Amino acid sequence: MSKSMIHRASGLALRCLLLVHLCLLLAACAAMGTSGINLISVEEEWELGEQFEAELAEELDPYEDPMISEMGQRIVAETRKSELPWRFYVVEDESINAFNVPGGLVYVHSGLIEVASDAEIAAVIGHEIGHGVARHGTQRMTQQYGLAIIAGAVLGEDPGVVGEIVGQIVAGGAISQFSQAQEFEADELGVRYMHAAGYDPNGMIALLERFQELQETDPGRMEQFFATHPATDERLERVRDQVEGL
Repeated sequence: MSKSMIHRASGLALRCLLLVHLCLLLAACAAMGTSGINLISVEEEWELGEQFEAELAEELDPYEDPMISEMGQRIVAETRKSELPWRFYVVEDESINAFNVPGGLVYVHSGLIEVASDAEIAAVIGHEIGHGVARHGTQRMTQQYGLAIIAGAVLGEDPGVVGEIVGQIVAGGAISQFSQAQEFEADELGVRYMHAAGYDPNGMIALLERFQELQETDPGRMEQFFATHPATDERLERVRDQVEGL
């Protein structure tokens, strides 16, 4: 083979290698949210959600409330994941808290419902739906467990992982602790969705202000919420700016 042919073959091989690397990079980027890589597909997440739901039914004994379910479905209808099944539950607990579980699950503590207005409850649900739509929970799972372990859980090969994740969710562990960027994103999405659904977006402002007040006057009831939903003045300022721009 002549030197020119060898040179052309080497160049072609290099271009093919670069193309493969580019494809892999694009595939990784496609799986990235605004706050991290997600190696779990939407289909896998919703399959896991069914397992989480069954485990949480035993752990928390949640129940469906018509108002909360109607509010949640009305808000989720304005999202880009409205075609997927979502479920909304109330947990009988006097602490003020709410949380999203991967696979279209939202749980609201009865203690929060007791102190919040309808607009504030809509803000809570919108925020948790925002976490779900942005898939923050599975991003955290990807970081902590990796694809192989999660895939085993989806296939039913390692059910212990599901129980471990549910235990973390109930205890407010790493899976439930979102970054500041993720909280910002959930706030922004929550305001957008609740406004589109016809709820007063000022409810999100009132909610954050109420939580800051309760953190000072009744910190015990707020402890679990602030462990997984850090409230900052910057969050409140961002929400105010967003609402003013609607």
